[in-house]
Amino acid sequence: MLRLFFASLWRGLRLWFSLVASPWQDQRAWWAALLLLLAWPLWMLLQLLHWFGFVVDELLFRGWRRVEIRQPLFVLGPPRSGTTHLHHALALDPACTTFQLWEGLFGLSVTGRRLTLALVRLDRAIGGPAAVLGRWLGRRFGGALDDVHPLALDAPEEDFLALLPTMQCFILIAVFPRAEWLWRFARLDVTASPRERREWIRWYRACVAKHLYVFGEDKYFLSKNASFAGLANSLLEAFPDARIIACDRDPQQVVPSQLSSLRPALQAVGFASMPVDLRDRLVDLLEFDYLHLQQAAAQQPDRIVIVANADLKDRLAITVTDALKRLDRAPSAEFLARLEQASTRSRGFRSAHHYTAAEFDLSEQWIAKRFADVNRGREQRTGSHDPEPGNV
Repeated sequence: MLRLFFASLWRGLRLWFSLVASPWQDQRAWWAALLLLLAWPLWMLLQLLHWFGFVVDELLFRGWRRVEIRQPLFVLGPPRSGTTHLHHALALDPACTTFQLWEGLFGLSVTGRRLTLALVRLDRAIGGPAAVLGRWLGRRFGGALDDVHPLALDAPEEDFLALLPTMQCFILIAVFPRAEWLWRFARLDVTASPRERREWIRWYRACVAKHLYVFGEDKYFLSKNASFAGLANSLLEAFPDARIIACDRDPQQVVPSQLSSLRPALQAVGFASMPVDLRDRLVDLLEFDYLHLQQAAAQQPDRIVIVANADLKDRLAITVTDALKRLDRAPSAEFLARLEQASTRSRGFRSAHHYTAAEFDLSEQWIAKRFADVNRGREQRTGSHDPEPGNV
């Protein structure tokens, strides 16, 4: 872990120095680069606190090392393919436990989790002023994302935030589009050296074990990561009894939805519009995600099941139950009852997130041609190709 710590520190410093040149290299507004230049050291300090918490864990909470991670379940898929919807449905299972947003931001270590939970209890005891402030800040600064990906500190969330201290969290690409190691990490299965994969596995397994140590060793771990589509084989290597449910959605919908979903973050860090080279690299990555998951599922059909986003919307309970049975997982009666309730809500859902390919100088014909191999794989899996209507 010591080598990973120094590598992460070096990555963070490189990102900070890159901000000096970013207004010219990335067409970023100079005021945003200056603001980030001043704010980044504070962000780095927060990540160093995570590392410090890991050190304290070795002094006070070494029991996390004895935690057995049994039969974890991972939700993967290209971004904007229904992974959040599926994650929230699976999180209804009382037998599972999953990351919440506050953990990724403030409490990756056992020390950080227990300290944060103690502060929450103290806040409640005095009337909840910090909770009120947190909700106001969420509405003030996160409201623009409500139609794209609603955020709440206590909601189930992607645990790729656990990679922030190692500077490998792909969300950083919105702030630093030229950080090449982030693009390589998104394809970890095919681009990483054996040592890099071992380091990632060791770090991520530690984060999962620490979560279970605090929130229930008797439960199975549930994870959702749209940015882990290129890590499917590494996940199955890291957790020999793990299973994966991967989401699938028509690229005609996914491509503009993914580009549109990044727009608020890009504007917040000084980009008036999405840089063309960033758009093209994101499209390249989406194509890779589709093909890589299709290949992984074909090679290990007993460990990876692909489900359609349209089925999750219209037949949530049936689709989830069938996927779990195909993975040799038996849902409990309580979980099935909760799924039925969620399924009723799902059928009436209409997203307020609207987008078109033309907004990004793309056409439906170009997307169809670019993702022809992807769609052939989708047709082979389903027996037909029926594009999904509308923005879902």
